[in-house]
Amino acid sequence: MPKWWEQEPIRFECQPDCFKCCMKPGVVNFDKEDIQKAAKFLEIKTSGFKQKFLQKDHGVWEMEFKEGEVCRFLTMDGCGIHPAKPKQCQTYPFWKENLETRNHWQLTAGFCPGIGQGPVIPPAEIKKALKDFRG
Repeated sequence: MPKWWEQEPIRFECQPDCFKCCMKPGVVNFDKEDIQKAAKFLEIKTSGFKQKFLQKDHGVWEMEFKEGEVCRFLTMDGCGIHPAKPKQCQTYPFWKENLETRNHWQLTAGFCPGIGQGPVIPPAEIKKALKDFRG
C-alpha cells in the first residue's frame, strides 16, 4: 500500500536565513562517512574531529545540543560545514517520524517554514532521503 506522501504532492524548499533546525535542542548523528567528509572539509583528522565535536553514545557518534544551545557549526552565514553536513541534516525534514502520518507532517510544518514552499519533491527523492538517513 502506498504511503500518503506518495499519493499527495509535497512541496519543500529550505528557506534562506531560517536555521530553525540548527537551533532546536537535539542530537545529530554522524556515521563514519559523515565524520570523514566533515573532517576533510575542516581540514582536520577524523580523530581530531571526533574529539573536538562529538561524543560516543552506545556505539554512535553524535553531537548534542541542549535547550538554549545551537549547533556548533551554525555561523552568521548558515551552516559552516554545509557542503559536508551529515546525512541527518541533509535529509531534513524527510525523516521517518515526520512522514509517518499527515498529522506528523503538519506538526513538522508548524516548525519548518520550508514545508509547503518551493517545488514538489518527487516520491523517489523522499524515499532516497529515508534510505540515506535511518534516524
